[in-house]
Amino acid sequence: MDLISNQYIFLLLYTITSIGMLYFGADFLISGALSTAARLKISEMIVSITLIAWATSLPELFVLSKAISLSSGSTIAYGTILGSNFANICLVLGLSIFIKFNQKFSFNFFSFKNFIPISIFSTIIFSIYGLNLFDSLLIKKLLSVLMIIAIILYVLRSNKVANNYLKQETKVFSTKKTIIRVVLGVSLLAVGSEFLVKTGLKLQIDLGVASSFIGSIYFALASSSPEIFTSLLAIFKYRKHDVVIGNVLGSNLANICIFGIIALIFNTKPITLGFPPSILLVSLEIAIFGLFIIYYLKSKKEKTIHVHSIVGFLLFYVYYLFYKFL
Repeated sequence: MDLISNQYIFLLLYTITSIGMLYFGADFLISGALSTAARLKISEMIVSITLIAWATSLPELFVLSKAISLSSGSTIAYGTILGSNFANICLVLGLSIFIKFNQKFSFNFFSFKNFIPISIFSTIIFSIYGLNLFDSLLIKKLLSVLMIIAIILYVLRSNKVANNYLKQETKVFSTKKTIIRVVLGVSLLAVGSEFLVKTGLKLQIDLGVASSFIGSIYFALASSSPEIFTSLLAIFKYRKHDVVIGNVLGSNLANICIFGIIALIFNTKPITLGFPPSILLVSLEIAIFGLFIIYYLKSKKEKTIHVHSIVGFLLFYVYYLFYKFL
């Protein structure tokens, strides 16, 4: 009994340590990215959907690159991206909208609406991959390429976006300190992801936890902590709701691209996740974007829309349904 208790305590401490490393690693990396953006006067849109989004998606890259070699690595890798994207939309965005219950969550929808088709397209391709409809390796590689093409279109689109320049609301570091923060951030993310994979593997082998749960819940929630931190910081410190939306949208696209790259490099095995979760992700994206469009039309196509906190509560409930489907 004492041995089992000690094992649980060890796994808990290991998990806390790994999440802490991911948290602080992302913090250093994001602050370095914001400092660089402020120096170069990069727009808020570009910062949120590129630098910040990719910085907070690095845990997924490290986790996938290490987990893919495991016997159930393909399911863990796919489940990690699936769960992370759900967590981004339902928990990160849901929490961000819900905590503004005494006020309306406002953001510039006009700046993001051109990214909606790219996001839906990449999510549909990602979902098709997870349904195992094709046994052909060539078709799987083609789907991987399509995921990567989606991110290329996304980057090209972001370069054409015009927005207000990022205000000097964040601390600007010297070039040397910025580089140190970026390097330290990446290092902490790498070590943290190593701890996370070992803990997840321990849970799967020693305690018999399903690989679908490990990827979709355990890895996904832990690796989504940078997005949660960034969003809360953007709301309470910088009062930038646009950064929250851009971070969620950009991170989801980056996650899908990361899986596309991993699947292109490695020969993935069939995904053993159930049918509903991948379809639910597509439905969720279409629903949330459709809801934002309704708000946009209701506000007579004003650039800034105001979203009610009930939307955040509904997103929490959707995440509960996702968990029940596993």
